Amino acid sequence: MKKSIYYILFAAITLSLFAFLKIENADESDFKESFSKVLTSARDYTLEVAEMMPAEDYSFKPTDSVRSFGEQMAHIGMSTKFIHDFFIKGEQIEFDPVEGAKMEKQLGASKEECMKQINHSFDEIIAHLNTMDEAELQKTFVFAFAPDKPEFTNKEGYIFLRDHVTHHRGQAITYLRIKGHKPPQYKAF
Repeated sequence: MKKSIYYILFAAITLSLFAFLKIENADESDFKESFSKVLTSARDYTLEVAEMMPAEDYSFKPTDSVRSFGEQMAHIGMSTKFIHDFFIKGEQIEFDPVEGAKMEKQLGASKEECMKQINHSFDEIIAHLNTMDEAELQKTFVFAFAPDKPEFTNKEGYIFLRDHVTHHRGQAITYLRIKGHKPPQYKAF
């Protein structure tokens, strides 16, 4: 039994690596086409997760020190747009973590509003990706929130954005399970 778990884990890691390398090394048109599909799938899967939690459970949080389910959904919608606009588009946006948390709490109280925000953010990001040329995809930005302030290309920024969504969506799936709600079937991309 242990051996088969290791084989499954190895296969999953290997497939993920190949998928990452395929996307990372794709030329402009391949990257835009491939990653638009990845983002569309991520949006649809995230909306399925958001839909599975009844509106009355959007305030649920497993412990006081974490976001509620609704705040997780609001965070996905808001932070995805922020990451895209601030880093990839290079817009000058003031970031106030206290104000952001208040906005997440307010938006997170409404299932309908969370789903609208997620849909709107992804639609805007996908539309912008499809307008970018190779020079824009290779343009770099500094990830100022990390201690070592690494530099990334916009292509890598899109991959980071997807990873960030996956992280918070995974937390939300855990909340669904704790509340006894069956999460949607996993989607690779």
